[in-house]
Amino acid sequence: MEKMIAKPQLGFVEAVKLAMSRITQMSGRSRRSEFWWAALVIFLGLFIVNNIISAVLPLMVAQIVSSLLTLIALPLTVRRLQDTGKSRWWVILSWLANFIYSVRMVQSGVIDEMLSVNANPEALFSIFQDPLIIVTSLVQFVTGIATFIFCLLDSSPQANKYGESPKYMVVNEE
Repeated sequence: MEKMIAKPQLGFVEAVKLAMSRITQMSGRSRRSEFWWAALVIFLGLFIVNNIISAVLPLMVAQIVSSLLTLIALPLTVRRLQDTGKSRWWVILSWLANFIYSVRMVQSGVIDEMLSVNANPEALFSIFQDPLIIVTSLVQFVTGIATFIFCLLDSSPQANKYGESPKYMVVNEE
């Protein structure tokens, strides 16, 4: 008779090393421990880099660079979703909506207006009338919440269409 046994949880160093060794790999599955430890490192790094970039480069360039840097987390999140049996399109759609939203916000001049000393309230509220900003905001919200919840779920113990479970192993009982 076969029995499913969970492997030990990955530690910080082990999880980050594993995630970084597969930084461009969109296939396969990633455990929760691998995902959350690596996400912590990636997002702390992005926070630091984004603050330096936005202080040095023009706002539009900094926003585009920032959006491109988030691509580092994309394969990791895709593998985590696949571990729970969910489609990669949740995170890809969320990233695309975020990119379009960010570029549109900078392009519309609203961010420059927000950063000015005497901001014009009418200009700030103009974003609520822009259909592209409204739609991309809603898509970001829905896909972001769904992706977050999916990343919290436990691995599916059985193999799925994305591969064998990285958490569970089958042991033959005799």
